Amino acid sequence: MIPDHSAKQAITLAQRGWNLSEIARHLGHDRKTIRIYLNGNRQPGQPREHADSFVPFAAYAARRVRDDPHLRAAGLHRELAELGYLGSYSALTRELRNNGISSHCAACLPKPSNPSPPTPIGLQRYRPAQSLPIHLAPLAGETVASYLTRLAAANHIPVTLILALLPSWFTARTVTHDDLCGATRVEPADLERLAALAGLSTTTLLHALPAFGFGHRPHTGRPPMRATNACRRCAARHGHTDPIPVHQPAHHRLCSRHQIWLGDTYQVDLTADPEIMHAHRQATRLARRHGVLRLLHAEITARQQITTTHYPHQVQARIAKLTVANPGLVFEQPDLIDAAAYPETISDAARGLDTNSTS
Repeated sequence: MIPDHSAKQAITLAQRGWNLSEIARHLGHDRKTIRIYLNGNRQPGQPREHADSFVPFAAYAARRVRDDPHLRAAGLHRELAELGYLGSYSALTRELRNNGISSHCAACLPKPSNPSPPTPIGLQRYRPAQSLPIHLAPLAGETVASYLTRLAAANHIPVTLILALLPSWFTARTVTHDDLCGATRVEPADLERLAALAGLSTTTLLHALPAFGFGHRPHTGRPPMRATNACRRCAARHGHTDPIPVHQPAHHRLCSRHQIWLGDTYQVDLTADPEIMHAHRQATRLARRHGVLRLLHAEITARQQITTTHYPHQVQARIAKLTVANPGLVFEQPDLIDAAAYPETISDAARGLDTNSTS
């Protein structure tokens, strides 16, 4: 779309006998754009087709790049296209810039020019087929970078020693913290190498680490995942008190085993209100029926309707109960509010999905 006065001027110049190239040079716009107005395909002041098609997906895009800091615009465009977005890739990147939506992982390090780590002193103590003295199983969904760091710490050796015994793919994952990028480049021999070093079965690694769990399936693009920290009680069962980075399915907001809400900043104990667990089970059923992406879009749209100034009575009561059960969290804490509003959010999302499926 060009300014209204430029479009009118282009039409006026064409009526005076100017050709397309002369008008484009005079006004400083592309010939194809000028032709649209001269052919009558668009009137001056009329917005470009699909110019507002991003509006219904703006909240979804903001949530996805926040949940998955390594999600690129191409992957986001594939997700939005599946949901009905009609804009092109270039239109999407323009809308992302205009709305200030960008992905950024603060934990990522600059990519080294030589991804292969130097051979550390003491490497001769270990052979590639030899397992480390102390075996350590990964947590469900744990990132490769986190697991290798914990494995090295448990065996009291530097992580560079473990990386030197593994293919360069592991070094790249440790640097970028992005397990889901390049998963199709993982060879079975790479997985077997790590399994032999850690003293675990390949099945254990396949089920626990998303970097491998998606590598053995047909590749259909980056899976919709959410980067967060493991449930604190799951980590405590393995003897860890520090946060452990994990990738969870994008629609999973809590740990069902320990009834812990996995918020962006805080983890909230949900045992005071079983309705939230019921909503989680309903969300799982909706994801199987409608797909994860459609559930996410419906959930985000429904959550926007529950504003900070018009909480339903049941949401306010739930916030009060959760505040008592979680000392230190205040009423206005966003993670607490999201957890309290989750049952109503999923109920509204279910109605929206049913309406769309029948229309």
